[in-house]
This record gives sequence, C-alpha cells and structure tokens, in this order.
Amino acid sequence: MRVTQEADYAIRICCALDETDGMLDAESIADKVGITKSVALKVLRKLKVNGIVDSQQGAVGGYVLLSDPKQLTVCSIIEAIEGCVCISKCLSDDHPCSKNGTNKMGCKMHIAFTAINQALIEKLNSVTVRSITDPEVSSLDIIEILK
Repeated sequence: MRVTQEADYAIRICCALDETDGMLDAESIADKVGITKSVALKVLRKLKVNGIVDSQQGAVGGYVLLSDPKQLTVCSIIEAIEGCVCISKCLSDDHPCSKNGTNKMGCKMHIAFTAINQALIEKLNSVTVRSITDPEVSSLDIIEILK
C-alpha cells in the first residue's frame, strides 16, 4: 500500500488547521501546505463530506477541523480520502481468492496479508493530528508511539 499524494495533502491540511486558531481560507491552506488552491479545494471537499472539516462561506469564512485533533488519526484521514486501508486487493470483500475461490480464510497468503494489514491500521491509528502538531512531541516520541 502506498499513501497517495492526495491522502498526504489531507493529513497536512488537517495539521495546518490544527495549528491555526479559528478558520483558514482555502488559499491560506494551500500556501501553508505548499499546494495549489484547486488541489486544496478538492481535498477539503472530501474531508468535509467525511465530517473531518467544516466550512463557512463569506468574508470571515474558511475551513475548520470538526474532529478533535487529539482523536483524529492518520488512518481516519487516509480512509476519508482513499477508502479502507488495504495492502492487497485480495483483502477486499468483492475480490475472490484465486487460489481457493471465495474461501479466503483457507489461503495462507490471505491470512498473512490480513495480519499485516491489521498491524498497519493499528500503527496508523496510533498517530493523531495533535501528536504531529504538538511542539512538545518530538520525532523520537512519534517513533515510540509506533513501536
């Protein structure tokens, strides 16, 4: 599995919103993250549909995190952009196992991928937006969180 550029931007946008008091307009978000306004708007739309951010129009409008940054995980942001975290298509419900038809649990590869995928999801869920933005949390602290 590879975190797409769009999911990466979504994580960075959520961090930028956490570091800001109040709302940020799309142009300011784009500048902070280093992307174009149109890309920021595309990502923000997906984050809004998934209840992670909210927007307000007008002169004092912009975007704000709806989710608590202490609870908002990297995993939930990736899932908002990409759908479920899945390292192999064999893990999806609509993909029959080529070795054993629909009996996926009889396939050792499926069992291995399931365990690896679950470990990845647990790691992604252990890192929150606030752990990334909190100046008191060091890079070594993040490594410890992921152990």
